[in-house]
Amino acid sequence: MFNYLQWGRRCSAGALWALAVWGVGAGAQTTPPKAAAAAAGAAAGVPVVSQLWHVDYDVAADGKSSVAYATQHQVAHASALERMKSFSFSYSAGIQTAQILEAYTLKADGRRIPVPPTNYQTVVSDGRDGAKPLFSDRTRISVVFPDLAVGDSVGMRYRIDDKEPIFPGAFSVVQGFSPYGVHEDSRVTIRAPKGLNLRFEAHGLQEQPPVQDGDATVRQWRYQNTTPKAWDEADAGIWRLDESPVLLASTFADYESIARAYGERALPKARPTPRIESLAQSIVGAQTDPRERARLLYEWVSTQITYGGNCIGVGAVVPRDVDVVLDNKMGDCKDHATLLQALLTAVGVRSEQVLVNAGELYDLPTTPVVSTVNHVINYLPDFKMYLDATAKQVPFGYLPGSAYAKPVIHVGADKALASIPPGSADLTEQRAHTSIQIAADGSAKGSLQASFKGLAAAQMRSYMADLQGDGERDFVRNMLASGGFKGQGVLDRGDLAPAKELSDSYSFSITFEIAKYLQAGKRGAFVLAPVLNLPMGIARLAEAEEKHLPRRRTGCYGYHSYETYDVELGAGVAFNRVPPNLQTRNQALNYSATYQRTANGYKVSREVHDTTPQGLCTPEYAAQWNNEVKPIAQNLQSQIFYQRGEPAKEQAKGAQKGQVKGQARGAAKGPAKAPGKVQPKKR
Repeated sequence: MFNYLQWGRRCSAGALWALAVWGVGAGAQTTPPKAAAAAAGAAAGVPVVSQLWHVDYDVAADGKSSVAYATQHQVAHASALERMKSFSFSYSAGIQTAQILEAYTLKADGRRIPVPPTNYQTVVSDGRDGAKPLFSDRTRISVVFPDLAVGDSVGMRYRIDDKEPIFPGAFSVVQGFSPYGVHEDSRVTIRAPKGLNLRFEAHGLQEQPPVQDGDATVRQWRYQNTTPKAWDEADAGIWRLDESPVLLASTFADYESIARAYGERALPKARPTPRIESLAQSIVGAQTDPRERARLLYEWVSTQITYGGNCIGVGAVVPRDVDVVLDNKMGDCKDHATLLQALLTAVGVRSEQVLVNAGELYDLPTTPVVSTVNHVINYLPDFKMYLDATAKQVPFGYLPGSAYAKPVIHVGADKALASIPPGSADLTEQRAHTSIQIAADGSAKGSLQASFKGLAAAQMRSYMADLQGDGERDFVRNMLASGGFKGQGVLDRGDLAPAKELSDSYSFSITFEIAKYLQAGKRGAFVLAPVLNLPMGIARLAEAEEKHLPRRRTGCYGYHSYETYDVELGAGVAFNRVPPNLQTRNQALNYSATYQRTANGYKVSREVHDTTPQGLCTPEYAAQWNNEVKPIAQNLQSQIFYQRGEPAKEQAKGAQKGQVKGQARGAAKGPAKAPGKVQPKKR
C-alpha cells in the first residue's frame, strides 16, 4: 500500500533541531500596490501575501550569529484575518538575546499604526527559586497588531543575537520558500568573515554578486513569486530540498563532520557509571544472550522513560546527563539514545547513536546542514538492527514506519553515512476470523477474532489498553455504527499484561448482535467484510484502483492479511449468488478468494500478500501495483445476493456465482486504520 504524503513544515517532538524549510513571516514594505496585491493573492487562493521578507545573518568566526528580520504580510482573505492579528517568536534565553525594533499595522489607505506597548506579551521559561528550568529556557514574545482588516498589512523588525554558538566554530542554516505562496520581495543575506569556510547551495533563487565589506564577504539571494503554484495531486509524495526554492549554508565539510560535532559532547555522556551498571544488570538479570539483553534494555528505556524536550541553550544538541534522565524518568530523543547506549555498553552489547531526519526528508542535500538530521536513534552493529527508543509502541527489532529507507549518519563509527534498509513485508500480518449466524429477519449474531503481528500488534494493544469505562463498554456498538450497523456486543481486549506491552503479537475478540445485517428487504445484495474496520482489512483494496497515481516517490509498505468467515444461514435464508473464486499471483500482490458451500451456509476465505517493502516506492512501482490491484478490487466489489423470509429452495443446490460491484458495509473508504490512536506516539 501507499502513503500519499504532502510536503510541508513538520517538526517532530523528538527533534534535535527545527528544520525551517519554507520561510514565512510577517513583513514590512513601503510601496503600495497593496489593493492589487491583496486582490491577486485572493484570486490565486492565497490568503496571505508576503510583501517583504528579509533575513540578514551576520556570522562570526566562532559560529555565533546575529539574525535580523524585516517582514511584512498582507491579509488577502478573511480566512487569514484571525491568525494574522498576532505574531510570536521565541529564543533561548541561555544562549541568545532578542529585541523587537518595530511593529505596526499598515492600513490599506496608507495609514501606519504602531503597535502600542500594551499589545506585547513576553512569556519567560524559568525554574523555581533561581534554579534553571528542566525542559526549556525559551522566551516567547508575542505581538498583537491593532485595527487589522482584510487588505491591511502587518509589519515587524526584530533580531536575535547569539551569546554562544550551538556548535563551537560552526554554522549552518536552511532557508526555503513555498512555491505555493505569493512572495513579492524576499531575500536572504549572509555576512561572514573572509576566512570562514562557508559553503552555499541555492535552488530557485536569484544569487547576487558577492560584496566585500572590510574583512567580511556579503552574499545575498533573492526570491520573487507573484504567481503561486496551485496544489495538484501530482505534487503529493516525497520531495527533495532542491525541488523547491531553498538556500543552504554550512561550514561543515561533510556529514561526518556533523556526526563528530554531535559526538564530542554526546558520547562521553554514554559511558557507563556505577549507577548505570547496576541498573543494567537489574534489568537483564540472569539473561546471557546478547540479543535478549538488548531487547530487555530497549524495552525498559522505551516504556520507562517518557518524552520530555530539551530546549535549554545548547541542550538542543547535547544530551542531558543520564542521572538527570533517570531521576526524572524523562528525556528527549538524544537522552533516550544516550541512556540506551550506556545501558547496552554496561552489559557488553555494542551500539552506536545515529542521526536521522524525523520528517519526510529521504535525501540528504549535497551541502551538509545540521537541521536535516534532527532525530537520534540507536544502531546495534552485531545484529544490524536500528532501534528508536523514543518512539513508543514499537517492538524490539522494528522502527516507526516513516523511518525505513532513510539516510542516516552513524556517530563514532568508521563509516558514518548509511541508509536504513526497507522493512520486510513479512514482518506485518493480520488475521481475522468471523463466525456469523444470519436469521430470516435479517438480523445476525456472531464473533470476530483478530490477531496482529509486527508494529500493528503493539499499536493495537496500546489502543485497547487505553480504553476504559464507557470507551470499553461501548466499543463494539460504536465500531458497528461506524460501519453502518446498529447493534451491540462485548469486547475481550486480550492479554494486556505490562510484560507484553512491546510484544510484536496481539489478539482481541468481540461478540456482536446486529439488528439489520441484511438491510435491503426480502431480496438484496451486500458485500462481505468484517463487521469492524481493521487496520489491514482486505476490503480497503476494493477502492484502491480509484486512487490517483503518484508522479513522485511515495511512502509504501507491504503486509499479509488473512480473513476467514464461517457463515451460518438460518431457516428461510439463502445466498442465490456469490462472487467468483479468484487467485492472482504477481510481482507485488498475491490474492486468493474462495467461497465454499457448507451444510448450513458458506465458508469464505480471502488472503492478500502485498510484498511491497516498507519505505519508498517509485511512480513506476506504484503504476505496476495499481495494475495488479484492479482484478482484486473488482472481486472485492462483487456482492452476495440473498433472499430471506421464504423457503430457500435453491439453497441446497448451491449458489450461482456472478459478479456485481457494490460498496462494503463495515469497511471505510480509503486506507483503513484501527479506531483511534494506533499510530506510534512519535517524539
